[in-house]
Amino acid sequence: MTEYDKSFQNLLEFEKIYTEFRQQDLSESDTRSKILDKILIDVLGWTEFDIEREGWVRSGFFDYEMKTASFQFVIEAKKSFVDFKLPSKGNEVNIKTIYTGNKDVIDQVRMYLFERGLGFSVITNGTQFIIGQFANTQGKDWKDQKCLIFKSIEDIKKNFDKFYDLLSRESVCKYGKIKITKTSNIGKTIVKDFPLKRKKNELVRNQISQQLIPIINQVFEEIYNIDSLEGRKILSKCYVQNKDVKKYNSELGFIFSDEPPTFDGRIVPVQNTQNTQNQIKEQIFSEVGILPDPIILIGTTGAGKTTFIKYFTEVLLNTKSKLNRPLVYIDFRLYTSQTIRDTKFIYKSIIEQLENNYPELNLSKYNILKTIYKSEIDKKKEGTWSYFVDDENKLNDVISKLIEENQNDSINHLKRISDYLLHKCRKRICVLFDNADQLDEVDQKEVFLLGNAINRNLKSIVIISLREGYFYKWKNKPPFNAYQSIVYHITAPPYKDVIEKRINYVMTQFNFQELSLRAENKLITFQNGSLEHLFKNLYDTLFNSKNSDVMEFLEETSYPNTRQGLENFKSFLLSGHSKITEYMAFEYGFGDGIPIWEFFKSVALDSDYYYETSKSKVINLFYPSISNKNHFTKVRLLNYLLSKLKNSSKKKDYFLISEITNEFIKAGYSIDIIEEELQALFEYKLISTSEYSEDVEEEIKIDSNSMISITSVGVYYIKSLVGRFHYIDLVLQDTPIYDEHFYDELTRKFPDSDEQGNRNLKDRKTTSEKFLEYLKSQELNDKKFIENFEDKDIMLDVSALIAHNISKDFERIDKVLKRENNLA
Repeated sequence: MTEYDKSFQNLLEFEKIYTEFRQQDLSESDTRSKILDKILIDVLGWTEFDIEREGWVRSGFFDYEMKTASFQFVIEAKKSFVDFKLPSKGNEVNIKTIYTGNKDVIDQVRMYLFERGLGFSVITNGTQFIIGQFANTQGKDWKDQKCLIFKSIEDIKKNFDKFYDLLSRESVCKYGKIKITKTSNIGKTIVKDFPLKRKKNELVRNQISQQLIPIINQVFEEIYNIDSLEGRKILSKCYVQNKDVKKYNSELGFIFSDEPPTFDGRIVPVQNTQNTQNQIKEQIFSEVGILPDPIILIGTTGAGKTTFIKYFTEVLLNTKSKLNRPLVYIDFRLYTSQTIRDTKFIYKSIIEQLENNYPELNLSKYNILKTIYKSEIDKKKEGTWSYFVDDENKLNDVISKLIEENQNDSINHLKRISDYLLHKCRKRICVLFDNADQLDEVDQKEVFLLGNAINRNLKSIVIISLREGYFYKWKNKPPFNAYQSIVYHITAPPYKDVIEKRINYVMTQFNFQELSLRAENKLITFQNGSLEHLFKNLYDTLFNSKNSDVMEFLEETSYPNTRQGLENFKSFLLSGHSKITEYMAFEYGFGDGIPIWEFFKSVALDSDYYYETSKSKVINLFYPSISNKNHFTKVRLLNYLLSKLKNSSKKKDYFLISEITNEFIKAGYSIDIIEEELQALFEYKLISTSEYSEDVEEEIKIDSNSMISITSVGVYYIKSLVGRFHYIDLVLQDTPIYDEHFYDELTRKFPDSDEQGNRNLKDRKTTSEKFLEYLKSQELNDKKFIENFEDKDIMLDVSALIAHNISKDFERIDKVLKRENNLA
């Protein structure tokens, strides 16, 4: 029996003796000892150690003060059987709805709360309960707060789950407070609540986007279309071989390198790409008499599994090798749930590829088909065909019909083809299933079963690519634990090497012609090679600048998802905020390259004039979760996890959420808020779980038992981004402001955008300074919790951190403004 079940049973027992109490005229003292004590201790699970009785404050004696390690509330007990004035229906009302009818007792309990510095109270006569926050510290009228009411023992019985979740010791300890309801984030934001000129407009793409799109489509996307010679050339020139990868420019690179997981003994511990390729080759080209187990290729989202497969099959394997191991490539992005389950359809697709891609095998030739079905033909010749075996025309006619009938059964026909190739030609079919992880879970399992069936029934080599998150999830479940597999991890290549090869390819392989554009009713002509100069300036920005901020931003916000990193680079090339025509000019580029603030703005805003948290690729760490109004929670959680990771003796370590929440309760947070904020960080990929769950498509809810750690993206935000002007300048536009005075000041100073997306630099700096003042004023509310901690890992002074990091940016801006004034 659970604690909840025991509590409900105790309530029923209490109800039996309650009728005896109704015969008596109980005083407030009797109400406490005979009724309320039983409910608090027997039903709600509180102990005598949790209860302080009849404590004194200047306004009088309060009846109970309930205490946990992190939360306190007052209970005021009134005379039993004198009913409060409560609505007849419902359990949730605003305090102002019941205030007039219960004014005396509410005013009394508010005085207790003020003197004790508390917010929550329970008012009861033993059978009716009013539960609420009667002293508000969040700037909202306390009468507008919701309170929960229970009108009788019968009402408590009917809504016992709600009553228990509010007042039981178990629940109050779990949530770190009386959890009445979730409150929405009510602060105003500049972008949502202030009348900006271009709030609903989109900035058009830059003027040469039409010339850039063909280059982007060919070179800066996932390389999988190798139908053309150009596609094969790009694949050959741009593919990056890993050499025991160490992540670029990362403070904790030894932790965040994309290494083979160790959670399953089947995973081959190889990281070097060439070694992986060689081992897979050995499996594929093993003796024909030995059938290899299915090969599973795992890797994170966007790590380049498809590119690895294409390079392996189209570049490394020559024509002779593939003729010896005829390779069939099935891309499940092109299949539906229905066709996946249609085995005949899949087998027919394999047959068609064998016939079309390997004409040298002559699998559609009559003489070869006769060889494939020789045993059936010989039986017929000795049987029903024996009387016309000398009639060559008739014999060929019936042989043709027999072959056609068998060809119509694609499952049987492919089996006969495989037997023929294996036993007559010493060749083994190799079937490669790619992008199965783009399907839903049910379809992925179907693909896995199909692959194993092909491996066993056709005696064929089968290679299946999956995300490592799905493999982790299913490794000990059917059907994945029913088959033996060889598992290789495809390591994400260093983003720096990927982008370098691709920009070099554009500069060396494209012939850029003269280009004419119309801007502001003027015809501007760019000479031959201007577009090439754009990519040269990009190359210089990324690779010739010392400690390139742009390269750090691109890599740290995406690795190991190379695909996402390329998407961010494409966003910059096409964004209307990017000053592409300036970057094309031959006189441009003699300084430090393209500034990080311009690059960052283009990626963060894309085609929008203003920053919005819900739309941008850039995450706003100062936007609290729905039940929270503290701007610093996300930053402190990331800082705490980073500190834990640095101090851990393990190379990779994960930490229990319940232990984290127990620490953060001391900082005034409730458990549900911390779990809510951690959920947001998880969805933003700033933290990860020990179960690789961030790598699967379906919505994952982390809970108190989840093990989490900070990701490289989280480290970048906390260490390199949160205190930079280009970050603060954008996120302040959509951070809820809970102080009307500061909101008015910010909107008064905030510079609106012109048609080209430009905003006055001086006013942007002034607005950022005012925003930092606001954050500092908000953080003062947290100072009282500092004494609960020996170190500053949790109670990090976020405002001071930002002020220290942003000072250099402000100095640079002051120099720019001074130069502009001198020129004027």
